[in-house]
Amino acid sequence: MQNAQNDLTLKERPSMDKRWIFPITNKELQANLSDNLHISPLMAQILVNRGQTDLASAKSFLKPELSDLNDPMILPGMEKAAQRINEAICKAEKIVIYGDYDVDGMSGTALIYKCLDMAYANVSYYIPERLGEGYGLNSDAVRKFAADGINLIITIDCGINSCIEADVAKELGVDLIITDHHEPGAQMPDAYAVINPKIESSPYPFKELSGVGISFKLAWAVAQTFSSGKRVSPEFREFLMSATGLAALGTITDVVPLYGENRIITKYGLKAIQYSDDPGIRALIKIANLESETLQANHIGFRIGPRLNACGRIGKAGLAVELLTTKSEKRANEIISLIDDENKRRQKMQKEIHDLAKKKIETEVDFKNQPVIILSDEGWHPGVVGIVASKLSEEYCRPTIMFGCTNGVAHGSARSVPSFHILNALEVCRGELISLGGHSQAAGLKIYTDKIEAFKISFNKAASSILNEKDLTPTLQIDAEVRLNALSKAVVNELLRLSPYGEGNAPPCLASTNLKIAGKPKRVGKEGRHLSFFVQQGDVSYKAIAFGNGDKIDLLDQNGGYCSLAYVPKINRWMDMENLELEVKDIKTF
Repeated sequence: MQNAQNDLTLKERPSMDKRWIFPITNKELQANLSDNLHISPLMAQILVNRGQTDLASAKSFLKPELSDLNDPMILPGMEKAAQRINEAICKAEKIVIYGDYDVDGMSGTALIYKCLDMAYANVSYYIPERLGEGYGLNSDAVRKFAADGINLIITIDCGINSCIEADVAKELGVDLIITDHHEPGAQMPDAYAVINPKIESSPYPFKELSGVGISFKLAWAVAQTFSSGKRVSPEFREFLMSATGLAALGTITDVVPLYGENRIITKYGLKAIQYSDDPGIRALIKIANLESETLQANHIGFRIGPRLNACGRIGKAGLAVELLTTKSEKRANEIISLIDDENKRRQKMQKEIHDLAKKKIETEVDFKNQPVIILSDEGWHPGVVGIVASKLSEEYCRPTIMFGCTNGVAHGSARSVPSFHILNALEVCRGELISLGGHSQAAGLKIYTDKIEAFKISFNKAASSILNEKDLTPTLQIDAEVRLNALSKAVVNELLRLSPYGEGNAPPCLASTNLKIAGKPKRVGKEGRHLSFFVQQGDVSYKAIAFGNGDKIDLLDQNGGYCSLAYVPKINRWMDMENLELEVKDIKTF
C-alpha cells in the first residue's frame, strides 16, 4: 500500500464535504433480476449493489427463510462442545456461563442460560466487571470457579485469545468451551473445544456471526443432542424460535453485517421480540416507548440496546442478564427502572466526555500530521469512551482512540474508518500495550498512562504509512440516481422489502440532481437544528427534511436556489395522512 505521508494535504481542520460514490450499473443483470423476481429495475439495481447478483441469492435476500440457516454442527468444535454440555447436564455437573459485558455477550449468556435451564442443568452465569476485571476470561475467576466445584466453563463472546486462562483451567481440571467471534491470534487457546467461524481451518460458510449468533447455534446443537436426529423436539423448537429474539438483540447492537445468516436471524428475531411474553423483553419495549410500533432494527440499535449496554459500561452487566432471564414481571419492572437510571447517567457522562473531547481536538490534534485522533483524560469513564470514539470517528472521518485513565492504567477504545483495519494496525504497536483485541473497525486496548504519548507518535507514524487523503474523506454510497417523477409510495413500499437495515445493508440512498428549491426553507425542531424545504423537478415536488442541518439554510438561498440531494425516500404518516418525503443525507449546491 502506498506511503501516504506526502499525500496528506489536509487543512488544519479537515473538510467534511462528502464524496458521493455511484454504483456501476449492469443493465443486463438488472433486467434479469427484475424480470425473474417481478421487481422494479430500481429494486434490482439496489440488490446488485448489495452483492445479490444471482437469482437464488437475491430471492433469499428478499425472503429470508430459517431453513437457509447452516447446520450448527459444521462449526469446528461444535459437536464436541454440545456432547460435553449434554454429558454435564445428565451428570448434574456444575456449569458456569462466562459472558462479555456488552449486549452481544449479555444476550448470548441469557440465551444459553435459558436453554440449559430448560434442560434442568445445574447452571449459573458470570459477567465480569469492566473496570475491576476487564475484558475477557480472567485467571482469578477461573480459579474461583474451580474452588466452587465448577466442572465446565462456557465463554460467550470472548476467550479466543485467552491462552493463559485456558491453561489455568486445564491445570485445575475444569473443562473450558470457548465460543467467540473475534479475530483469533497467532496462538489458539488449549481449551476442551473452541467454536469460532473465523478460525483459519473453519469450513463454516458464514464468517460474520455475532457472539450471540454463535450462542444460538450452540443452543441448537445442544437441542440436537437430546434428539434422535437433526430434528429437535417440539419444546426445543419453540425455544429456538423465541431465542431468535435474543439473537437479534445482540446481532443488531454488535453492528455485524446484516446479510447472510445475520439477516435471517434478525428478520425472525424482530418478530420474536415484538410478540415475546418474556417479562424482561416486555419491560424493555415499554420503557423504550415501542409498544405501539412495528419493531425495526433501528429501534433495537438506538432505544433498547443502549439501555442494556449502560449496565455493562457503567453499572453491573449481570443486571441485564437477569432482566433477560427472569420469569417475574415484578422483578423485571424493578430491574428496568434501575437500568433506565443507569442509561440516563451514561447519557450525561457521554455528553460531558464528547464536549471535552471536541475541545481537546481543537488544541491537541494536528490534523495535517496526525491521521489518527488519540485522546486521554483522567476523568473519562472507560465504559463510555467507546461510544464517544465512535461518534468522533464519524464526525471527523478519522480513526479515533480514546483512553479513560485510572491509577496509572489507561483503558482505551478504538474506532476506525471503513478502509483502515485498526486491529491489524495496532498489532504493530502491541509491544507498547498491556492488552489488545477486537475487529477491523473496533478494538479495545490497555496501556500504562505514562506510555500514551509515545504510543501516539508511533501509532500515528504507522497509520500514516497506510492512510491517504482519500481514506480520510467522508463518502456517501448512492444506490441510484433518479428523477423525482420516478418516486411514488409504491416504490417506497417495495424498497421496504430490503429491511431490516443495518451494517452492510443501509436504507437505500438515492440521488436527484438539478432540483429547484420551491418556497423558503425554514429551520425546525429544537433550537432550529433541522432544515425543512421543498424541492421541485419538472411538475413534481416533494418535502425534504435534513436532520441536524439547520445551519445550512443560507446555503440553499445561494446559487439561484438549485441543489442536488442524496436522500432516503420515506412515507411520513401523520393522523390519517400519508406523504412521501425525502430524508436528506447530503446537500450539494452549484
